[in-house]
Amino acid sequence: MGRIFLITIALITTSAYGQQRAVYSNFLLNEYYYSPAIAGTKDVHIANVSYRNQWVGFKDAPSLIMGNFFGSVKNKKKHGYGVSLISESLGITNNTTIYLNYAHHFKLGEKMKLGLGIKPGFMQYRVRLYDAQLADEGDEVLTGNIYSANAFDMGAGFNLYSDKFFLMASAHHILGKSIQFTSYNENLDFHFNGIVGYNIEFKKKKFVLQPSALIKYAKPVPLQYSAMLKGTYDNKYWLGLLYRSDDAIGVSAGITIKERFGVSYGYDYTISGLRNFQSGSHEIMLSFIVTKNKPTLDEEDEELNNSILEEMQKKIDEREKEEKNN
Repeated sequence: MGRIFLITIALITTSAYGQQRAVYSNFLLNEYYYSPAIAGTKDVHIANVSYRNQWVGFKDAPSLIMGNFFGSVKNKKKHGYGVSLISESLGITNNTTIYLNYAHHFKLGEKMKLGLGIKPGFMQYRVRLYDAQLADEGDEVLTGNIYSANAFDMGAGFNLYSDKFFLMASAHHILGKSIQFTSYNENLDFHFNGIVGYNIEFKKKKFVLQPSALIKYAKPVPLQYSAMLKGTYDNKYWLGLLYRSDDAIGVSAGITIKERFGVSYGYDYTISGLRNFQSGSHEIMLSFIVTKNKPTLDEEDEELNNSILEEMQKKIDEREKEEKNN
């Protein structure tokens, strides 16, 4: 009896967990996780690592560690590539996945570009049966055993973007049940993500306000959406507020040091029925710009000219202010 009960619980737990991709408070910091078309959008190479501890205080709650490296060939923002390593845990189950990534970017106009990306990957699901609580305490048949299953995965998506606007959408687990020679593909359900946002710039105040939204769908789970309002000052400090439908509210903040090293933290508090059993979720990310393009002579000249014009305008404004006061 204990053996049948344990196997049933283990398989149900693994299946349910495997079908649901991770949730992030700040989905824009983890946009590479949501869309393979992000690789190559910037003229830098980025390495980052993030950790999410969900539902603190809830026994055996989900946790996630993810590491990414992505950029473009010669930082030209045309051929993007990357790699991701993800480890998710929930109770006695663990999911480890490695993804490779390629994206190609096209110019649609003077300011608008389109990126198309694909992300193949390999998954391994493990259930630590030796850590399970047996229905019959005397049943030691499964002691020391591990249930393991493998799957091939594939994600694809697009990213339509400019300096002010972005619209991206992606599909995950698109291979699903079509792969027959693995032991876990039949448990992968189609996932869809869509993200849209706009940058409102206040140049004189060195401030950017960015409203954005994320929608997620995975059958048979109802459609879920998140809305975020993020403010960035001097391209260094930022603060964001989040609402996730029927689930959580949150706040996140971050800082960029010397234009290369970034630290961010996010906290969200569950407003669903789980709020009485946990104290919220914590999330942290460290990122580093590994390689960065040197400005061309034309870009250096343009920057110098802009700085001269800004200085002249500043002096004109000060003179006009003095004249008004007199």
